[in-house]
Amino acid sequence: MTLLIDDTAKVIALTRWALPECLHVPIAAVDEEAIRNYVGDVERVVSGRGLRKALLVTIPERAPIDPALPISEHPNAGIFHARQQVWVHVAYKAYRPAYKRAFPGENIDGRILSHAMNRDTAVHKAFDFVRLTPVSGIANVSSAFSEQWAKNCTNRKSPLSRAAPGHPSFSMRIYPT
Repeated sequence: MTLLIDDTAKVIALTRWALPECLHVPIAAVDEEAIRNYVGDVERVVSGRGLRKALLVTIPERAPIDPALPISEHPNAGIFHARQQVWVHVAYKAYRPAYKRAFPGENIDGRILSHAMNRDTAVHKAFDFVRLTPVSGIANVSSAFSEQWAKNCTNRKSPLSRAAPGHPSFSMRIYPT
């Protein structure tokens, strides 16, 4: 599968954040079409009841994380480029059962399913879908400061209630390497 690349996001990741390309990971998408164009193949819907709110996505093989980077040796580094991922609509609340439907053999007891981008922030940036990742409780709590900061920067009431099909989508800020 040949995927598109968001050149603007790539330049920001490289120049503003000095993030090596091997760590560029899609975390949010404008809509399901953007997931197919920039992330990977939608293998199946895991939200149930005919809704297209939770998707199991298969991404193409990626180059490994540079072994010179200390994070490459972390036991959970594989999550960056996991070949199968769950992506959920920002307003979808039943994401834990959807994740279990996607990965019935994976034990997520005692784990938090973290939205890779805070849902309020995603909505403010016009993204409908975000990637889910299983993390420890402490990892999830440690991101609370930056998430609150991002929400305060927008200085608006949470728009999750308007995150429904048909709301405007403006730009794609994800890309694979």
